[in-house]
Amino acid sequence: MSASNIKSVQKTSSAAAVSGRTRLLGVYFTNTATASSVTLKDGGSSGTARLSLITPASAGSQDLIIPDMGILFEDGIYITFGSAEVTSVTLLFEGGAAA
Repeated sequence: MSASNIKSVQKTSSAAAVSGRTRLLGVYFTNTATASSVTLKDGGSSGTARLSLITPASAGSQDLIIPDMGILFEDGIYITFGSAEVTSVTLLFEGGAAA
């Protein structure tokens, strides 16, 4: 059993996803048959990109489990959708609060 309190949040468009200091542990996203991208930024829409993902050019879903202690976001997580081809993103995180 994990000693941590893992939380999740889902977004369907570019927006603040998590507020406060947090560690990203996993990402799940769904997309259409056209390639696109998802960028996770530290500190808001103009913040530092900590993770950028390119979606495949085939409809479906993908997941990414981040090893070790995850990726640290000091000032929250902001999701930027590259286009409407990404239909949803779910983040698994520890610390912070869903926005």
